[in-house]
Amino acid sequence: MTNSEAKDGGHITRLDSWLQSHSHVDEVSWSEWALVMILAAVLATTTVIHYLAVMFNWTAAGFSLDDSWIHLEYARSIYEGRPWEYSPGVPSTGSTSPLWSILLSSLFLLTSEPSHLILGVHFVSWLMYIGMTFLVGMIALEHSQNLLVSGLSMTGFVIVPRNTWLTLSGMEYPLFGLILVAAVWAAGRDGTIYDALLGVLWGLSYLARPEGAVIIAICVLVRFLIRILQTPYRLHEIGLLFSKVPIALLIALPWILHCLNVTGHPLPDTFYVKVRPPDDIGVSAWNTWWLHWLTMHLFLSIGAIFGAYTLKKKRPFVWIAALSFILLYRFTMPYQALVNNARYLVPAFALLMVAAVVGLSSTSYVLSRRLISSDILCHTATLVLIAGLVIIPSLQGYQYQAQHFGNSVKNINEMQVEIGLWLRENTPPDAVIAITDAGAIRFFSERSIIDIVGLVTPSITHGNMTYSETLRYLHNHGCEYLVLFERWYEVWAISIQDASHRLHTVNLTDNVICAGSVMSVYWVNWSQTLY
Repeated sequence: MTNSEAKDGGHITRLDSWLQSHSHVDEVSWSEWALVMILAAVLATTTVIHYLAVMFNWTAAGFSLDDSWIHLEYARSIYEGRPWEYSPGVPSTGSTSPLWSILLSSLFLLTSEPSHLILGVHFVSWLMYIGMTFLVGMIALEHSQNLLVSGLSMTGFVIVPRNTWLTLSGMEYPLFGLILVAAVWAAGRDGTIYDALLGVLWGLSYLARPEGAVIIAICVLVRFLIRILQTPYRLHEIGLLFSKVPIALLIALPWILHCLNVTGHPLPDTFYVKVRPPDDIGVSAWNTWWLHWLTMHLFLSIGAIFGAYTLKKKRPFVWIAALSFILLYRFTMPYQALVNNARYLVPAFALLMVAAVVGLSSTSYVLSRRLISSDILCHTATLVLIAGLVIIPSLQGYQYQAQHFGNSVKNINEMQVEIGLWLRENTPPDAVIAITDAGAIRFFSERSIIDIVGLVTPSITHGNMTYSETLRYLHNHGCEYLVLFERWYEVWAISIQDASHRLHTVNLTDNVICAGSVMSVYWVNWSQTLY
């Protein structure tokens, strides 16, 4: 061997050593990485094509939630140089996910046509869905060292009822889910590079959806405890734990400062609108729905029980993150977590599916190995059990949610989008409109709005106004139009019914997603009122 060859060999050896300590290539080969990525792309693409095909069978391109248009309106405000002004001149902190809006603002560099923007959002969501599915496959592969188990985990992940539904809804879930799954994956790996990565993901999670920072904080703490218990007296682990905090804070700080500057509160207004102390009605609804889901979706119980097996592998982060989501929502917003097709709980459902496959594969193999001497038969029995208990029973819910997705998009297109377009054609450009659904109506009407729910209007959120005080606020701010669900109008407009006139009405006959089936536009003659 020549000196140069020896020198090159030394460099290669050091490179291999670094990769092993930072990337665990000794656990998963690059060919396995490639196979998992290919399968993730195939699975995610297949389900996205399926759901979009169902959508176009129901209606034109759109989103399954009205709130999705809120993100695009914030994105447009960023592109137009007036960031976070939901209505011109009115700063707002109502964005649940400022990072998602910043990302979507880049679409306006290419087009302002709504149908093209919709497809652009779906394209971005599809790419992130592939990333989520790939990381799920890697988590399962590192747990099981079995590509078939990895494939089943990814298959189960994409067919979790509501997962593809929410991914294509236009909401921040693809970004939030990608950050969350990446944090779960990184938490289970050794090396200081992953400590730094967790700090970055921790900060980004706050910008993607604030409660994600709580879940990742729990994963960071569990990672610290596991490492301390494995090797006692490693004081530098404490330094690694606290080093993540300034990284996360540095990333989240600009949005926190913006919230403080606008409202005096550190959290976005979505928190103050939606988070309430649990009441009896909310808890009762929570219990009823969870009893239904546990009966309908066996993977939830299996994931919650058998996912505990991941503790043995010192990588319980999928299981812990899933249970943390459930507990967080149960004790902060049990009712709100159920609305809009239980969209807030989808990350918990998806993670429990992964925990179910991983946990069931491990425990099933260990038990069957005691009864069957053949390794091949043990693996076969395990895979059949996973498919029979977890994958196949989920297909019915997956198919149902595909139709629900198409129906939901149709509802939003026929109600909020249609009313927004009507307002643009039938109201003066300087009109101010009070609304309860703040998304598509604002985006398509291009009119200034006051959100009487308070999501994007800080004065309403923090004003603690009575109905009368809110109506007086509308009058004082030049609002002559109300867009309300009919059943809401009956409550809000008792004192102005004689002075209000219905101008336009939409009646849905197949409503599955809107808060009411009838929404109307009213004009108010304030001179005939006491306000």
